[in-house]
Amino acid sequence: MNIILILFLVLVYIQRGPVDGIQCYQCSSEEDEFCPAFGKFDETKNALVDCFSLESYVPGHMCMKMAKESFDTFYAKGWKTVIRSCASRSTLGVAQGCRYFIDEVGLEVAVCYCENRDGCNGSSMKSHSILLLILALTSVLSLRWSKCE
Repeated sequence: MNIILILFLVLVYIQRGPVDGIQCYQCSSEEDEFCPAFGKFDETKNALVDCFSLESYVPGHMCMKMAKESFDTFYAKGWKTVIRSCASRSTLGVAQGCRYFIDEVGLEVAVCYCENRDGCNGSSMKSHSILLLILALTSVLSLRWSKCE
């Protein structure tokens, strides 16, 4: 039982990432073929940028991924653009997670912020959260089972 608790605490610590800085992907699908708006983002073809270095367009302590997409219309096919970067603060008032809305010109916008690990604005922003959820459920179930015996 103690091993499960220790493993859970280690995973939570690893998920938090470095305290003093974070590294994020920085690209725009409008300018970079390795930063696709559609399809899978290949983390091996993109470099992480230290958010407190001169390489970072925006210095900050979190990562951001924004996707803007137009609606399909009768006359034109819709389009999508994705931007990944560092962020100093959330313009939406959130430190973690995603917000979805329609902007002033009618585009669908998804903006996600994360600060839990380096590269968290890559292809999947939820992979470690699912692992922690499974581990937490396993811990709770093993606790209940050990009390029943």
